[in-house]
Amino acid sequence: MTLVEGKPLSPGFACGIAVVYDCEVERKLALPHRDILRSDVQSECERIDVALEQSTCDLELVVQKLSGQTKAADAAALLSAHAAMAREIATSVKQQIGSDLVNVEQALDSVVCDWITRLQKLDDDYLRQREQDVRDVGQRITRNLAGVIPWSSESLPPGSVIVARELLPSEAVALVGSGVVAIVTEFGSKLSHTAIVANSLGIPAVSGFADVTTRIPAGARLLVDGVSGWVTIKPSKQEEESFSSARRVNEQNAAKLRSEERQPCVTSDGVEVSILGNVGLPQEVRSIGEHHLSGVGLCRTEFLFLESNQRPSFAMQLEVYGNMAAALAESPMVIRTFDLGGDKLPPFLALDKSINHAILPLRGLRFSLSEIDLLDAQLRAIVQVAQTADVRILFPMVIGSHDFAQAIAAVDRAMNHVDAVRRPPVGAMIETPAALFALDEIMEVADFVAIGTND
Repeated sequence: MTLVEGKPLSPGFACGIAVVYDCEVERKLALPHRDILRSDVQSECERIDVALEQSTCDLELVVQKLSGQTKAADAAALLSAHAAMAREIATSVKQQIGSDLVNVEQALDSVVCDWITRLQKLDDDYLRQREQDVRDVGQRITRNLAGVIPWSSESLPPGSVIVARELLPSEAVALVGSGVVAIVTEFGSKLSHTAIVANSLGIPAVSGFADVTTRIPAGARLLVDGVSGWVTIKPSKQEEESFSSARRVNEQNAAKLRSEERQPCVTSDGVEVSILGNVGLPQEVRSIGEHHLSGVGLCRTEFLFLESNQRPSFAMQLEVYGNMAAALAESPMVIRTFDLGGDKLPPFLALDKSINHAILPLRGLRFSLSEIDLLDAQLRAIVQVAQTADVRILFPMVIGSHDFAQAIAAVDRAMNHVDAVRRPPVGAMIETPAALFALDEIMEVADFVAIGTND
């Protein structure tokens, strides 16, 4: 037996047989890079269009297969996002083909590398993990350019434990309905979409094992503890019994928690407290009802901006916020306007050569007020949804009453623009020292304030 400790990515206990996946061989495609003539630009652009169409068709087929499967909702939403990302990448590739006069393979590599580099520079761990999605989508398009059939998990026997250096998000999605019971990798983060998908599918996952594909032999029996991060290779009878006992205790604790979360949340002196959840992606709204929460206390909207080369339109935001509000029925949702600036700069602004660089160090509300057209479009969408749903607006990193007054004026403009009757409650995030000193003035005009516990 060998007992090794890693990092838990997705909780749960599973035992099975190791299937070593050599992803380096699977993904290593040596495609030609070459310069082209101006007369070749159209034919190269047509090649990326064909590869894009095949990529989006592949993704849409999987989404259709996943429809109706509750556990696979996160996986389906992820692939829909990948399809949108593929279209944006293809647009950038065609622009680069025309400007640099290079073939589609070279342009694709350049665009993907540029996106990855910008994401890796971000301080936000969650957003930095999105580089994995960019690589995933880029490799899908590359395979379709080369006519290569991707690896499939359909033939894996029941009780398989995938052992790989890394598993990309779409490869994790491919595990739906397969015989895979656990994932063990060398690289991976709890904030990655691979971990999120594994969690939603109930597949235990552990990472952090150096040289995992050589340390764990194919066919070895494994015990995977996704709660503590331990993996046992070729366990003894005693270790099997200890593992089974730990699994039973974990299942009992989980059942107890599921029962307790249905109970009213009341303090010892009889004061009822509402517990609301934080969400950063549309599909996470579903968990609010599953865990019997009172609504969404903070909806982060950066996902609409930081993964796009185009400004999110009013219509697109209206659809996203409207669908989220509808999923909550009559429960409240506090939508925080985009918190951008500094290291969090969306691609469509990073690529804009006309941008005023003086605004780049700004953050939160001050950045939003400097990009007023972007803020106005978001506020119009939120105000429109608030006419038929319990939606509230929260502005991030408020400095004082002066910038908050400008934010309220922007809400009023949005109301006039959409002919709104109901004004949604407007709040301020208290997360700067300046806001603390101006708290009395802010409270005079704010409908509510929110305090981040990490601040």
